[in-house]
Amino acid sequence: MLTILANNQYLAVSKKIKPMKKLFTLLILGFVFAPLSYAQTEFPPVSIAQGTYLGETIPLRDFPTVDEFDGTTEDATEVPMTLRNAPRPKLNSTSATSDPLSQTEGTYRQAGPPIQNFDGIAISESGGFIPPDPTGAVGPDHYVVAVNVSIKIFDKTGGLLAGPTNLGAYIGGGNGDPIIIYDRLADRYFLSQFRVSTNSLIIGVSTSPDPTDTYHLYNFPLTSFPDYPHYAIWPEAYILTANKGGQTTYTLERDVMLAGGADPQIMGFPLPGVVRNPNTVFSPEPAHLLGDQYPTDVPGYIIYLQDDQWTGVNTDHLKIWEIDIDWDTSSSISTPVEIPLAPFDSFFFPFGSGDVAQPGTSQRIDNIGGVISYMANYRSFPTYNSFVVNFNVDIGATISGIRWVELRNTGVGPWSLHQEGTWTIADGDGRFMGSNSIDEEGNIALAYNVGSAATRAGIRYTGRLESDPLGQMTMTETSIIESNGVQSNTNRFGDYAQMTLDIDNRTFWHTAEYFPNNNFWTTRIASFKFIADKNDDVGVYNFVSPGFDGPYTSTETVEVSLYNYGTDSQSNFDIDLIVDGSTVATETFTGTLAGGSSATFTFAQTIDLSAPGTDYEVEARTDLSGD
Repeated sequence: MLTILANNQYLAVSKKIKPMKKLFTLLILGFVFAPLSYAQTEFPPVSIAQGTYLGETIPLRDFPTVDEFDGTTEDATEVPMTLRNAPRPKLNSTSATSDPLSQTEGTYRQAGPPIQNFDGIAISESGGFIPPDPTGAVGPDHYVVAVNVSIKIFDKTGGLLAGPTNLGAYIGGGNGDPIIIYDRLADRYFLSQFRVSTNSLIIGVSTSPDPTDTYHLYNFPLTSFPDYPHYAIWPEAYILTANKGGQTTYTLERDVMLAGGADPQIMGFPLPGVVRNPNTVFSPEPAHLLGDQYPTDVPGYIIYLQDDQWTGVNTDHLKIWEIDIDWDTSSSISTPVEIPLAPFDSFFFPFGSGDVAQPGTSQRIDNIGGVISYMANYRSFPTYNSFVVNFNVDIGATISGIRWVELRNTGVGPWSLHQEGTWTIADGDGRFMGSNSIDEEGNIALAYNVGSAATRAGIRYTGRLESDPLGQMTMTETSIIESNGVQSNTNRFGDYAQMTLDIDNRTFWHTAEYFPNNNFWTTRIASFKFIADKNDDVGVYNFVSPGFDGPYTSTETVEVSLYNYGTDSQSNFDIDLIVDGSTVATETFTGTLAGGSSATFTFAQTIDLSAPGTDYEVEARTDLSGD
């Protein structure tokens, strides 16, 4: 359910599992009490501070575009990464020479070609920065993409709507490591960059569902430089991890930020029992919610790999921490649960020397080993929850394959390993810089870069259906784009890629880096799916009003967002408005809603939400024959 906390006048987000996408529920709460029950040893936050509201921007579409950079990577500005440059830590690991899960079974399903496939941002539009750090997110009608240090906004067929704009200038001083996320629970866009001069993170949250419009801006100063910040959308918070000293894991008061409120809280947590990668960036990942369903009282999750080559780690495994988030009373983080994995080796070459060979040059490019790749995606199904992650592993001869893992639990219970595999093809090419996701039927997609001394760094994808044999990718490897050039003057590549899921819950969107020419990077955006669309399939996916902040009145207007998930255009279908279980109105959408498009609908009937301290449950659902 979408929840508004009337006692502080801001919206907080939580939802209960209702496995019908035609139904959307809004819960108006007078007061909320959240008693805590702990199954593990728990630790309080080590810091509680506040961010600063910087104001509302002008519309992004009205901001000046960048002047074109006419150089190459030789002239580019390198975005720094805080790390250590260490040799291989120890050679007595259980997996120092090969990977026991390297896939030998052939693929037997056709993935199909990309649906959309177009360039994102080129180095000439970035201001001349390297690496690009590609990030992008899809919403109902837009795809927003960013790099170091520019942003562009497209429609979902590749039509440019805004940009290229200098992201740092737009948000008032960000310097790099951008992240873009679509907050499906609120129908808003989230963007961020770090600011070097103040060791802070600058975050923007769109003020409407239109990412070309204005943003609420916030500054979150931290105790040291927050390198490699990665975020996730979660019902009670934006969750952040960063490569820095001291605490590395944070929760941000999402409801306040969505409403444009002042002084949102930020809580910093330790990661009890963690062993840091001694060779490169420290990058635990927060679980990111896919879809709009999740269990009641679900905690946030942080996940990190532990390689037995690292001092203090005896067996290869994953660690998972739970964060119990309560902004009104107390929050805590648990000791980790350990999930044993088949042996793996996550080390390649010392950072700074590159990992992946290229044709015609001795310069290797980075594959960013020893980290959980962005994003770590979580999805709730009616009978279980799924958590999918991936990271690079040495499959032999210092060639990278991608270890992918699916964990499952029930409700908020303990996680266990459902399946794992290492994706590779016996062709001598490395596969790296992966990002994976999971659709509404449990099918897993994995997109990544491919490269070797014989193959220029391209972008490809594979996947599997939920019913396929465990541990295997079954979709034929499919190309998004292949490079025409190499990068001969620096090892920096990536430093990450990003896959997000369309609001239709079945179309994957991926962005990553490639080289159209020598020493000239560009990002690519592509979409693909593994399951067919239905003909008749419409639903309510969000409430436009009542808004994020009260107080609420006796005559509240109800406006909802509709989406046609199917292929056929729809018109003259009914929409029910339900308050506390009773239908108060059934009204008709008389327009035409094309397949794959969105619209809004305002009920003529108003509702009374004015009683102090009263909880209201408001639902809206479509009623379409054949759906």
